[in-house]
Amino acid sequence: MNPHFIFNCMNSIKSLIQKNEQEKAIDYLTTFSKLIRTIFQNSDKREITLSNEIETCRLYTQLESMRFSKKFSYEFDIDETLDLKSIMVPALIVQPFIENAIWHGIMPKEGYGSIHVTIEGKENKIVCVIEDDGIGRKSSMQNKFSDPHSAHESKGVWLTQTRLELSNVLNQRNATVEIIDKKNENNKSNGTMVSLSFSED
Repeated sequence: MNPHFIFNCMNSIKSLIQKNEQEKAIDYLTTFSKLIRTIFQNSDKREITLSNEIETCRLYTQLESMRFSKKFSYEFDIDETLDLKSIMVPALIVQPFIENAIWHGIMPKEGYGSIHVTIEGKENKIVCVIEDDGIGRKSSMQNKFSDPHSAHESKGVWLTQTRLELSNVLNQRNATVEIIDKKNENNKSNGTMVSLSFSED
């Protein structure tokens, strides 16, 4: 998770207090404290349940949405029949892809954007899909030299993929990640879709 995120959250809370928007400040602070508590609880664990990981992702996305309410919306669509508490994954394995979608897909985009996270069961696997309608990877790469977050993005996604590969080796699992460039009817970039799959065994 980007270390600037905590600094930005505290600044947002301070700004709301200065504007006397007490209720918004309280809501923001409550959500922020829940996220920090969750991160601390998982900080010394090599693996956590997928249920805990998704809860961390919800809190993170909610905070960013509160901070940029006029920039994007988000939705988590989870099959409630799945037992996410029985699936163990490396901590913060999904969150970096949501962070990347927001900062490198949606934020550079003109106008409003959206993030859609879905979790469903497919052929003895649980598949988590993070989809955005942002500018896409090609345009994001073109912006990387002027984007102060680009170094973090490249490192964050690379580290996440490396951690997933290491987890597969250590735990004899077959988790996978696939990144797909979306195209519209005119074959132009229409966002990015990341698909992570985890074995139910």
